[in-house]
Amino acid sequence: MKRRGQSLVEATLVLLVFLALLLGVIDCGQVMYSHEVLQERVRSAVRWGSLHPFDGTGDEVANLILYAQPTAPGALLPAFLGLTRANIQVRATEEVLTVSIVNYRSHFFSPWFASPIITPRPVMVSAPIAR
Repeated sequence: MKRRGQSLVEATLVLLVFLALLLGVIDCGQVMYSHEVLQERVRSAVRWGSLHPFDGTGDEVANLILYAQPTAPGALLPAFLGLTRANIQVRATEEVLTVSIVNYRSHFFSPWFASPIITPRPVMVSAPIAR
């Protein structure tokens, strides 16, 4: 009986399963991290927007989410996590400021996802406006 390649074949099969699980864990962690970071950015932008006068367009609040500053930068800097202004919705009534991020595209590390997946659940934060 010849068993010289048996351990090599078994190690290859176990390694393939292990690497697939590892990439899945990395992707899950990356999606969870980006969701939590976006939620924190939106929360801090809503807090800032509820304490400052609203400009009517919501561009200052959106710029806080995109660039971490209320004004757009002069140079073309990449936005935070690939967001665009179209992903950010800012609504204000006389009493409440609501900011949400919609249609965010999650980018994955593993090669099995050929295109980014659009997150169906928006990040939404509301706060009362200070007078």
